[in-house]
Amino acid sequence: MTSKVHAGRKTPDRRTSNRVNDLARHSEPPTAHAKPGAPAHILVAVGENANARDLVRVAHRMADAMQASWSAVHVETPQAARFSVAERERVSAALHLATTLGGHVATLPASSVFDGLRRRVSTTHATQLILARSPRSWWRRLRRDTIVDRLLREAPDITLHVVPAASEPKQTPLHRMPQDMPSARWQGYALSLGLVLAVTLIGWGILSTGNIADLGLLYLLPVMVAATRYGLQVGITTSLASSLIYNFFFLPPTRTFTIEDPRNLLTVLILLAVAVVISQMAARVRDHALQAQGSAAQNSTLAGFAGQLAAIVRIEELATLLCTEIAALLDADTIFLMADETGAGAQPFSRRWSWPTGARLELLDLIAAEWAYQHRLPTGRSSDTVTSSEWLFHAVGSGERPIGVFGIARRDAALPIRADHLPLLHSLLDQAALALERIVLEEEMAQLSQARERERLRHALLSSVSHDLRTPLTTIIGTLAAIRPDEPQQQAQIATARREAGRLHRFVVNLLDMARIEAGAVQVRIEPVALDEALAEALQELRSVLVDQIVLQDMPADTPMVMVDPHLLHLCLTNLIGNAAKYGTEDGPIELRAIRHAHGLDLEITDHGPGIPAGEEIRIFETFARIEGSDRTGGTGLGLAIVHGFAMAMGLSVRAANRIDGSSGARFTLSFPAPLLKEWPQP
Repeated sequence: MTSKVHAGRKTPDRRTSNRVNDLARHSEPPTAHAKPGAPAHILVAVGENANARDLVRVAHRMADAMQASWSAVHVETPQAARFSVAERERVSAALHLATTLGGHVATLPASSVFDGLRRRVSTTHATQLILARSPRSWWRRLRRDTIVDRLLREAPDITLHVVPAASEPKQTPLHRMPQDMPSARWQGYALSLGLVLAVTLIGWGILSTGNIADLGLLYLLPVMVAATRYGLQVGITTSLASSLIYNFFFLPPTRTFTIEDPRNLLTVLILLAVAVVISQMAARVRDHALQAQGSAAQNSTLAGFAGQLAAIVRIEELATLLCTEIAALLDADTIFLMADETGAGAQPFSRRWSWPTGARLELLDLIAAEWAYQHRLPTGRSSDTVTSSEWLFHAVGSGERPIGVFGIARRDAALPIRADHLPLLHSLLDQAALALERIVLEEEMAQLSQARERERLRHALLSSVSHDLRTPLTTIIGTLAAIRPDEPQQQAQIATARREAGRLHRFVVNLLDMARIEAGAVQVRIEPVALDEALAEALQELRSVLVDQIVLQDMPADTPMVMVDPHLLHLCLTNLIGNAAKYGTEDGPIELRAIRHAHGLDLEITDHGPGIPAGEEIRIFETFARIEGSDRTGGTGLGLAIVHGFAMAMGLSVRAANRIDGSSGARFTLSFPAPLLKEWPQP
């Protein structure tokens, strides 16, 4: 066997967290104990110990350190039915924490903790096992081995990390489970003694018919009934009562507890021993039956709930189902809160569902809900935070950020939920979280699909309109160019028609260019281009637009050539200069300036218009973007988008800003990186 143990010394409770942190940091990789090529898997055994949550945390940290998968398991034995309220809450809280941290969680019914752990280790192929060593009395250690001892002896190829269990503070239970109620136990004692008396009367009746030697076997019947219905303690008490009454009424001398015949003494002792054994066996069968019944009921509830969740496609339907189902199952008031987009503000939970409808939350309740949402921890009554609230809140969501918060309360001022119902509540909330994430993802996918469809239709419309307009527009421009007016009035009219036809032609060209960009059909042919010549060609094409506009150029003599596509650069320059002419003032000049720097060359095109609002410098290059409150409110919103698309295709960048000299106006910069510059050849 290659099992290996890492164990910590027993220290005070406040040092438990430090102890498990050290264990996580110094844990050895499992490669020496795992099968070759097998992925590492860490399994943490969650019990009723006070440091159960610490064990879950150290498993999570160890898995992150090893880059391994991990899971948590709680082995539910028949003895779990006798857990106190605090112990049940520890188990439930630890399993819920494991789910929150991203681990797989399982509750495994088994006859013993060792059998359950061995089965789980084999199923998950775990290479590391973390568990707590519970303090045991010397009598129990003499009777049987500890779980750690058996794992060391029988578990194959597993590394054990054993942490001493923290000492548990003595607490007064706030409420008991129904089967632990004193009234129910005393009722069992009374009924069992009544059965013993009934068997005694039957024995007298049988004895009156003759000397029957096996009357003691009749007393096994009440023992079996008592142990099966009320557990081991009532069964053993009934065994003792049966032995004493059998001795008192049927063994000579009767009416006394004295036994004259040694054979009768042996009979009484054997009867007592058989009764005790039967009590133990019947109690064990009862515990197994109760355990199976509880597991079947919980599985049935979860399966039914999961089936209903699978058919839900809207968040409103899921929230209503969550509130109504849990309210009916746990007989409590429920509420589900979803945060708005920001998750903050005066009213962080803008969407609410409750059962019964109309449930109201006080300010303290909202504070508790906000805390649960932000910290992903149970908050409110019966928790460790904001205990003054009447509600108990749990965060809902399995991702990094919760989707909402679920609250539960009772009208009779009792605790919101019983400890034995906590695992069921956590399972229901985990299923609801998965369904919520599925619905949110489906909504996002639907929105994405709609956006893609809109883009497809827009592209088809752009392509269709531009191609349908191009041919007749070319004919119109050619016809207007061939007309020779006879009068000055006709000459002005034809000039206006030519100018507007040219503007419409540029618009159609922009439509075609935008369709090419969106279709990814832009073809780039790189060649050296003189920047001053490219500017001159753009100004020549825009001469009808720049009739009354002053254009100032600042082009140093040593400005290098640029390696770009001449046609695409021409379109970029005409759109940028045309944009400045359209939105600048008539008395303010358009300035074209080339600036050489260590990283390349910048071509600035500035105007004297109102400028660009702060924060809109990037959105202005989006398709059909029209910036309100600035000089860019008109137009089609295509020109700058085309400039951005073509610049990116050529390896350039374009950015927008306002003038920096104190005057109003926009400044567009077309940047040429250093690798795209080419110096003029030396003569």
